[in-house]
Amino acid sequence: MTCPFCSLPPERIVAENEHALWIYDGFPVSPGHSLIIPKRHVGSFFEVGHEERLAMLELLDKAKASAEREQHPDAFNIGINDGAAAGQTVPH
Repeated sequence: MTCPFCSLPPERIVAENEHALWIYDGFPVSPGHSLIIPKRHVGSFFEVGHEERLAMLELLDKAKASAEREQHPDAFNIGINDGAAAGQTVPH
């Protein structure tokens, strides 16, 4: 089975860097709901290396700035669903 995050169409990608990409969630819980995804196929956040984490945080900053400009939220939720029991639906 093909991983949906490994085969994203280019038009879904809002921004990217060497190690990660940012997309808007296909089933958003709130306006601006974004996903920051490592480019390397890994099943757990805890498998992501230091450089990958830094790259992901760089895109998180960009997603936050975009949400502030576009949605003007009062606050932010930042979460990691790691494992099916935690709500992870795509094991990438």
